Parts: sequence; structure tokens; C-alpha cells
Amino acid sequence: MSYALYIVLLSTVCALAGCSGIKTDIRTEAPPGYRTDAASRVASVDWTAAEIVTVDMDEYDFAPSSLNLEAGKPYRLHIENTGGKSHTFSSDPFFKTIAVRRLTTREDTVEAPFIQELVVAPGQTADLELVALAPGEYSLVCDEPLHEIFGMTGAIHVQ
Repeated sequence: MSYALYIVLLSTVCALAGCSGIKTDIRTEAPPGYRTDAASRVASVDWTAAEIVTVDMDEYDFAPSSLNLEAGKPYRLHIENTGGKSHTFSSDPFFKTIAVRRLTTREDTVEAPFIQELVVAPGQTADLELVALAPGEYSLVCDEPLHEIFGMTGAIHVQ
């Protein structure tokens, strides 16, 4: 199959799939495998010392593609979608090992949520205030159809 035909077929599949069927999935109670002590963890943090880390998402790219965080330190991830399509900030193993103080989007502010999927629409932002609790290496992907295949991946390193 020629490269051009391959791209046409992938584009058609993406268009038929809608490429935006995923919704932000947050919970107010800890799903299985999540830290149940998240609320008490964020209550004892000095949020005035939170480091702001900006992550830009556009077509098939996270910038930076690698995030370096310290366990126990507060962060505000400012996630911007500068692309023309919805993108997800997805890292199930990482989400299970953090304590979230607040998620703020254009639509809403949610206190102490448990994030399962974070979708950011084109031109929108999300601010995720968190403390990473477990050192490790975590993969970061965009779960929108075909975005991971096109290279929209990254890593989160917690020391």
C-alpha cells in the first residue's frame, strides 16, 4: 500500500470515528487502585510554593514531551491545547499515584478529584494542582483515535 493511500485511509477512519468521543473522566471517590488519602495529603501542602509547569498539546505532540517532578512537591500543571483537535492528557499509572488538590477548566473547578481521563478541547486549558507521591517512570499519551500512533506520547519522571 502506498504511503499516500495509507494516510487517506487513516484520515477516513479518524473522520468516521469522530476523533473526539472521549470525555474527561473525574471521580469524587477513589476508584480501585487510587490513593484514598489524597485529600489529607493536599491539605498539608503549602500551595503558595507550587511550581507551575506548562504543557502544550497540539497535533500529535506534547511540549515538553518529558516532565520531571519531585515526589512530595506541589505542582500546578497548566495544560494548553493549541491544536485544532481535542487532546487527552492520559497517564493511568501516574494518576493513581498523585494527590490532586483541584482541577480547573473553563467549565468547572473540582476540588480533590480523582482523574481517570483529562480531555482538553482546542484552544482550551486545564490547571491540575497536584502532589506526586510515588517515584517512578510513567508513560503519557493522547488517547484520541490514532494520536498515539502519530507520536503523541511522552513521559513523566517522578524522583
